[in-house]
Amino acid sequence: MFRRLFCQKKRGKADGKNKENIIDADGQHNVADSEEGQSATPAEKDCCYEVKHSVVMGRYVVAARDIRAGEVIIEAPALAVGPCTGCGLICLGCYRELDESSLFKCRGCKWPMCSGSCPGQGQYTGHSKYECDTLKTAPPDYSDLVDLKDSYQALMPLRCLLLKEADPEKWSVICAMEPHNELRRARGDIFPMNDRHVVRRIKKWNLKFDEEEIHNVCGILEVNAFEVGGSGANARALYGDAHLLAHACTPSTTHTDAERAARRPLTVRAAVPHRAGDLVSLCYAYTLQGTLKRREHIKQTKFFDCSCKRCSDPTELGTYASAFRCPKCTGRVLSTAPLDPDAQWNCIDNGCTYTMPAAAVQMLLKRLTDEFEQIDANDVPGFENFLHKYRNVLHTTHYLCLSAKHSLSQLYGKVADYMIHQMPENELKRKIEICRDLMKVFDVIEPGYSRLRGVTLYELHAPLMILTTRDFERKAISKENLRNRLKEIVGYLTESALILGFEPAQSSEGLMASAARDALKKIRTWEQIIGKIS
Repeated sequence: MFRRLFCQKKRGKADGKNKENIIDADGQHNVADSEEGQSATPAEKDCCYEVKHSVVMGRYVVAARDIRAGEVIIEAPALAVGPCTGCGLICLGCYRELDESSLFKCRGCKWPMCSGSCPGQGQYTGHSKYECDTLKTAPPDYSDLVDLKDSYQALMPLRCLLLKEADPEKWSVICAMEPHNELRRARGDIFPMNDRHVVRRIKKWNLKFDEEEIHNVCGILEVNAFEVGGSGANARALYGDAHLLAHACTPSTTHTDAERAARRPLTVRAAVPHRAGDLVSLCYAYTLQGTLKRREHIKQTKFFDCSCKRCSDPTELGTYASAFRCPKCTGRVLSTAPLDPDAQWNCIDNGCTYTMPAAAVQMLLKRLTDEFEQIDANDVPGFENFLHKYRNVLHTTHYLCLSAKHSLSQLYGKVADYMIHQMPENELKRKIEICRDLMKVFDVIEPGYSRLRGVTLYELHAPLMILTTRDFERKAISKENLRNRLKEIVGYLTESALILGFEPAQSSEGLMASAARDALKKIRTWEQIIGKIS
């Protein structure tokens, strides 16, 4: 694990390339011996990764040595933190949403804050003194909250621009990041939007920044920023070498940001073991989406076409996360060429000749997605009804079904009418079934020490523990079966506590890790009855 991140490196000629995944003939993410991988840049002496350069990928990160699962790869302080585009009215210091009816105003610039004791007050990761001094000449108009909310879009670019004088070292690292200006300009919609919401706003504030420089910063943010924060925060941040991680739809790392820590560091850990030379990757899209949606998102936001191993495989590595049910034979309908959004879809089972044109697939997906998104976030029957209604349309592991099951895995046992200790046996078994269905897919698309796996393992232990306790109380389980059941539960809790223990202690995942550790202690009391469990 390294201690310093920023090895000040200038951007090379091909650094404008995208860091989409390169897969070798064996399907491994190893690029150390590829002809593309050249000009390795050694990082700090004890660093477990190195930054390499290729014509195809620009700069990217590989393992410099074997890395254990769970080991820290990158630990980086934020260069700049600020509001997300499209956020509501939030505190400029801690990014919490504010009550529009009772706003506290910064004593200096009069911009919205949560309180006079906000932990982000005076911090460069929040509302800095130099930002406050700058905004004193651009006080907000509280009579027009719509315009005030729109002005938030210019705040993060402004914070980056202010670093030019406030912290030249951070500014130089930001300037070395790729903005993809040519690709963004060619899109036709991005530059006009940034001109309207950012450039004109900064000019309206009478701040003397060059127009091209503002557009350049907008591009750097769009291409390289991480969404950060939990508990209702609406922030994005730039980090040093972490922005060089290549994309893969089955990422090899997981990352967390410590929003309460000084300098708001980002920690990137290995989710799976890496061998020396393996590509270090993260996913730029939501892994629970299907190939069409992931590739569309990546193209729209990161300006390249993903052709990773998962996207290239019609079965999505055997998960069938985009598969439909065939209306003729109930078989699986998959794209004939998943890297081509206009490709035909065919049934692959039973010698069936059923086909679907791409346009029909897109229309069906839109209709189903629109209906899915109308379900209330806490509506257990709503998600169950969706799964039942479309059981003959969507494969059981289609990503919309996975999303419904993911919600159900966390709702069963936690919402009114479905509290864990009041749930009947059939509902407890349903929660177990859902969690196991999810784990089969998560083990493929987010393997190892991933947040999705950690949370689902915790959710899986609860109904198993309730059923085990009930069986024991009515003497319906043998001592040997009891021991085996508890051993299984201990395994789930142990792995969950390990994975979620990497999360910030006060985050929902960190609190779940603590609960898992407490549950393990309680299970150990069973050893007085049945002997050693493991």
